Amino acid sequence: MGKLKEIFSAVLGVKADEITDGLSPQSTPSWDSLNAIVLIVEIEKAFNVKFSYDEAMAVKNFGEVVALVKSKASSFNE
Repeated sequence: MGKLKEIFSAVLGVKADEITDGLSPQSTPSWDSLNAIVLIVEIEKAFNVKFSYDEAMAVKNFGEVVALVKSKASSFNE
């Protein structure tokens, strides 16, 4: 399982095989405002990246998070 899916699974309590690019706060009740912050912090730590406020607020689903991390992380493995 990729590191990013592991983070989403741990924070949101969603099975890794249920995590698709379309996973979003609208489709996942546990992806609330607090867990959104936890996700950002955990992703920043895991991939040694920093997101601006605007970047963090712009992502709407898992696929967009993947794209954002790919654009920032020197070594990325979903």
